Amino acid sequence: MRQRLEGFAAFFYRYKKRHPKRVMTFLVFILVPLATGLILGYEMSSNVAMSIPTVVVDHDHSDFSRSFVKYVEESEYFKVVEQADYDGRVEEMLYRQQAYVGIIIPERFYSDMREGKAPKILTVYDGSTLAVMSSSKSAMTEILLTLKTGYMMKIYEGKLGVVPADVRNHAIPIDVTYRLLFNPTRNFRNFILPGMLAALIQVGIACMGAERAGEMREKTTPFLAHIRTICHWGLLGAISIALTLAEQYLFFDMPYKGTLLGGAAVTLLFSTVTLMAGYIVGTVITDRTLATQIAAVIVLPTTILGGYTWPVLAMPAFFQKLARFLPFYYYGEAVRNLCLKPLEFHHLLPAIEMMCIFGAVELGLLFLVQRKGVSA
Repeated sequence: MRQRLEGFAAFFYRYKKRHPKRVMTFLVFILVPLATGLILGYEMSSNVAMSIPTVVVDHDHSDFSRSFVKYVEESEYFKVVEQADYDGRVEEMLYRQQAYVGIIIPERFYSDMREGKAPKILTVYDGSTLAVMSSSKSAMTEILLTLKTGYMMKIYEGKLGVVPADVRNHAIPIDVTYRLLFNPTRNFRNFILPGMLAALIQVGIACMGAERAGEMREKTTPFLAHIRTICHWGLLGAISIALTLAEQYLFFDMPYKGTLLGGAAVTLLFSTVTLMAGYIVGTVITDRTLATQIAAVIVLPTTILGGYTWPVLAMPAFFQKLARFLPFYYYGEAVRNLCLKPLEFHHLLPAIEMMCIFGAVELGLLFLVQRKGVSA
């Protein structure tokens, strides 16, 4: 076995020496994106935070409080790791990350509730883990609402003598219907992963653009040859993104509800625009290593600045305007919507139009840079 591994390593080393461009292309566009997608897809396979470590302090010890704790224990969102004796234990466990949710039930909780004193259950969340807090808070609200409704129905039916058929209408006088469109299960993986994977791949695309520009600079080639190179490598970048999304669709049940043609078009344009940005950097900067590094640095922050992880509408006015000058602002939202919404081609026309504008501006800039270089 060891000899086989050594033989494979020697073969790979010789092949890399003879064909460095092929090996680098395979690593950047195929192996690294697919491996990253596999790791992230498996890591986020729970879709939302489940079995959240929870500590409970029950000062009441009534049948009602024990039934509430049982509801929490039976929920798939919570895992009661300790039933503590004093309130300070909650903060202590959250501080040490032994728990992320704490529940404190006060003394005389049930008796005060029966006397109409409206006692309060204190729920404590670890605000440093927003994804966990969001999942646990919504689940806890549902449990408390169910428990409260059940108690009120017993009151109306028992003490007030309301007939069973009318009990629910008295216990819940206002019936609200909630419709969570496009991502009804609140699947965090489907929300964050499409754009995150595209953001990782765009760094490789930009770096490859800078590398190809450095390679082309060593030759005397017409401008059309540069365009052909950009289109060729832009297509490879788009294939890389498509393969990574297909991996999520095939192995991790990530949905894709939108148009395939529109998705292919906007992905190809985004990849080409990103590669051309790196190509321009590689054309201007003669040091190929430095050009590759600068290309990576330029596109890396666009995931955040483009509003994918933090919404643009919540940003200061300057950053809202800045985001509209970033290709990822249009592509990140488009690829997420393609996965979660049944988009048709015409829905993507604004993003496609902006990609074309970015491409036209970059082509003009590249032409000017090339012309200046030739003149020099």
